[in-house]
Amino acid sequence: MVPIADRDPLPRGAAAFLLGTEATRGTLPSLLEALTRALRDLDGIPVARASISIPLMHPELRSAQVIWSDDAGARELLRGASKDTTALYDRSPMRPLYDGTTRQIRHRLRDDDPSPRAYEILDELHAKGFTDYLALCADAPTHWERAPMTWATRTPGGFSDAQVAALQALVPLLSLVLGVHGHRRKTRTLLRTYLGDDAASRVLDGHIRRGDVVDVEAAVCFCDLRNFTALSQELSRPDLLALLDDAFDAVVGAVEEQQGDVLKFIGDAVLAVFRAEDNDESRRDVAHRAWTAATNALQRARDTDARRRAAGHAPLSIGLSVHMGRIAYGNIGGPTRLDFTVIGPAVNLASRLEGMCRPLGASVVVSDAVARHLPAERFGDGGLVDTGEHALKGIPAPVRIYASRG
Repeated sequence: MVPIADRDPLPRGAAAFLLGTEATRGTLPSLLEALTRALRDLDGIPVARASISIPLMHPELRSAQVIWSDDAGARELLRGASKDTTALYDRSPMRPLYDGTTRQIRHRLRDDDPSPRAYEILDELHAKGFTDYLALCADAPTHWERAPMTWATRTPGGFSDAQVAALQALVPLLSLVLGVHGHRRKTRTLLRTYLGDDAASRVLDGHIRRGDVVDVEAAVCFCDLRNFTALSQELSRPDLLALLDDAFDAVVGAVEEQQGDVLKFIGDAVLAVFRAEDNDESRRDVAHRAWTAATNALQRARDTDARRRAAGHAPLSIGLSVHMGRIAYGNIGGPTRLDFTVIGPAVNLASRLEGMCRPLGASVVVSDAVARHLPAERFGDGGLVDTGEHALKGIPAPVRIYASRG
């Protein structure tokens, strides 16, 4: 470690921890736990509550915040972007720190100070016996690079000037460490958002070369929006996008509930996979989860369709297919532009299978490869019906298809 001059206010214990490898290896809660321990035990700064925040590049979340207190330990809170959470954010010290309006907010929480406090959190802290509050943030070009931190104490009189200077001196170093955590979270979140959980994990593990594929058994599910071509001619672009969003909401939620992976949105279609192990028990489990996801997606779509019709919007109708077989799962594409996807005869069959929904008057169809793994109660009245063997375009042999017309 670079020697620190005696006149430098940087707290040595906390700085040594942040310069070590453990600060970036662990989670945000473990980081804050260890940092406050160093500040208290090694540097003599009586921190009784602390928080660190990182912005998230996430479609539904604004930030991740970890709050530590000496009586409750550390807990992580994920802040959303709803109307309620946005209003709460606007009334908090985080807003001016993230916006770059200020880099420091200091409030002594004295009993003899009757003046109104600028933020609700200050009244809450005062009621819990805190005497001083300090919020800090390093300067950064955009809010995506800012990571606010707060410190509070219960010590009578609050933080000393030297302790405030020490916490201020820690800002650049702690901001660098939080930047590493934030970058890691953003990378994982973006990959999960655009690739799905399993594909994201594989890419992060280094599976990024063309031809880096694995041969796996899986249930493949296709979903297609009915009458999309005609609707795309009739609806305005905002209405068409709203229709697609409603359809995808129904399918994605149902697939994720059953631990499946949504791999692709192909125009108005969705491709999802449910990976299986090479044994009958896993095949039965995956077949059941894929079937359940398909039927749940259909019910969600019907519920959404009812709401849309009641509001005077265009109808929503989907068809789904499920097939099980061997697939190649991994990277294909050009030398510098890859796609993490699935290919193989089983994928082609699943796609062709979905096209049989309309001729069979069905909402969900499955192949014999799936049906043989489903329990008997899935068949008969209100369930799957054997429609016999059918020739599918591009598929060499006829396929036995089971249809659900419910």
